[in-house]
Amino acid sequence: MTNHGRLYSLVNLVVAVCVSACSSDTGTDVQLSGPVNPYEAVDWESYSRYRADLHVHTIHSDGCHRPEEVIRVFHEAGFSILSITDHDTMTPNRCPLREAASPGQIELGVFAEEHSPFPDPHPQHFPANTTWPWPDFGSPSPADLGMVGIEGAELSCGHHLSAFFVDYGFADPCTDAPSLDGQLRDVEQRGGLALINHPEGRLKELYIELFRNHSASFLLGMEISRSVENATALWDQLLAGSMPSRPIWGFANSDMHVFPSTPFAFMVFVLDELTTEAVRNAMVAGRFYSVEGPGMMDLRLVGSSAYEETYPELRSFSIDRDRGEITIDAANYDAIVWISGASAWRFGIDPAAGITWPAGEIVGRGETFDYANTETPSPYVRAELIRQSETGPIRLMLNPVGLPDQ
Repeated sequence: MTNHGRLYSLVNLVVAVCVSACSSDTGTDVQLSGPVNPYEAVDWESYSRYRADLHVHTIHSDGCHRPEEVIRVFHEAGFSILSITDHDTMTPNRCPLREAASPGQIELGVFAEEHSPFPDPHPQHFPANTTWPWPDFGSPSPADLGMVGIEGAELSCGHHLSAFFVDYGFADPCTDAPSLDGQLRDVEQRGGLALINHPEGRLKELYIELFRNHSASFLLGMEISRSVENATALWDQLLAGSMPSRPIWGFANSDMHVFPSTPFAFMVFVLDELTTEAVRNAMVAGRFYSVEGPGMMDLRLVGSSAYEETYPELRSFSIDRDRGEITIDAANYDAIVWISGASAWRFGIDPAAGITWPAGEIVGRGETFDYANTETPSPYVRAELIRQSETGPIRLMLNPVGLPDQ
């Protein structure tokens, strides 16, 4: 029998109880007889890859570009899936016109060429302020562009959350807004999906409670882009306390406000067809991976050339349960690392007690990970494909696989 780590072996009984309880709370299908694999249903030979960004802004909150321009530029850059997530609390036109911008703002491109006609009159959906449907804001429909557009908003009363497939939100000063728990329950009752935006390490306790209290079928995960300080370290800490019973998917988004300062962060969905239903199902199941790299770019100037052949190419991800191995077939990379982590959460330590939560550790290297004969601090592993560029590493980050205790 393989021991999944020193701490894990000491509290095996406690973990077993936690897994059972967490499974009943979340409704997640926990396959303790084998790895919980988000890519289980993918046919890597026939499915296609689709670039996605689920967190961008326009002049209908604090972005600086018209919706039709944002959609056009992302479309020309090769994005097939896009969600405009303007803040619910913000009235349009928070970005100054060029003549009202400071020299520093002009230098950074933080100004608008023209204002939105809103908020006079208000959009139909105000204060939810979803910039949707696209034709109402001067853009072709997603179908006309060969894209999937997702109705979205950044809920900003309290910690920021992205809500998808719903028309929901509140106006500043948030006097009518429920707690974060209440907002999430409202999104779920309306049939929406949600994720935690730009998380902060100091708020670990909050995230623990949110992921404990809300089903993985709609509170999907958290952002892990490099623009969020130590985001992947926090991700590993939370995964160590939740896997395999409660997956937390990692989303890399640009959070674009102005084109000249667009982060290199996005996701790639692996789908049998490009439809809204297929995208939604993949968001819930974790059938996507995230890519992020250093620096900023002007998306208007670089277009699709910023992405073509610049990041690792994932060809397949497979699990051999008989051999106890996970294998990646890929190209255009310099290294593959396998990561797992330990968490105070799993072992019943109060996260507010001043205990340092370690970042994830590398537990394997190369295309194949022998989970049957490798100790991991907790029963999960995730893979990163790394490509070195002139400006720094570009990382392709797969969603975690839950490992059984063997």
